[in-house]
Amino acid sequence: MIDWSALLLVAAVAIGGAAIIVSLFATGIRFLSTPPVAETVGAAASAGSARDDEMDDVSDPTRPASATVGGVVCFVLAGLGVLYGVYLIIPALHG
Repeated sequence: MIDWSALLLVAAVAIGGAAIIVSLFATGIRFLSTPPVAETVGAAASAGSARDDEMDDVSDPTRPASATVGGVVCFVLAGLGVLYGVYLIIPALHG
């Protein structure tokens, strides 16, 4: 006989856990794709003007440190979630 409440609980936890891990991974990618803070150069870079490669300041092509730390933290949390899931699935790890 199938215990439907247990089945629904496992399905809800699996869907919720997958959503959390995917969201953490996507947020980590978003943090690591944060562009460097561009300094405006004269009137050519005013609001509303079209973005042009010549207007980009590439002297310091690094992203903000907070974005890098946030991305790494998100990836670590997503990895820990995956490892915990593997731990739960493999019975040999419980002994």
